[in-house]
Amino acid sequence: MAKQMCQSCGQPLKDEIKGTEANGLPSLLYCSLCYANGAFIDPDITLEQMQETCIKAMRQMHFPKFFAKHIAKSQIPKLKRWQSK
Repeated sequence: MAKQMCQSCGQPLKDEIKGTEANGLPSLLYCSLCYANGAFIDPDITLEQMQETCIKAMRQMHFPKFFAKHIAKSQIPKLKRWQSK
């Protein structure tokens, strides 16, 4: 089974970091860094800003710069949040 990932930032969507829907249930699509109480935490963030945020986060986790940029630029635009933008 493929790993489930946040459909906003792309990080692995583990139960302990799932965002919440308006009814308090865990989100099936988004992590708690991106989504809470049924809404995006930063609703006005652009795709490019999300990519830069994710690159910085991956660099802090010691991913090589080229790898972080490649993942952010190639994978994040494919996620559900960014499909209609």
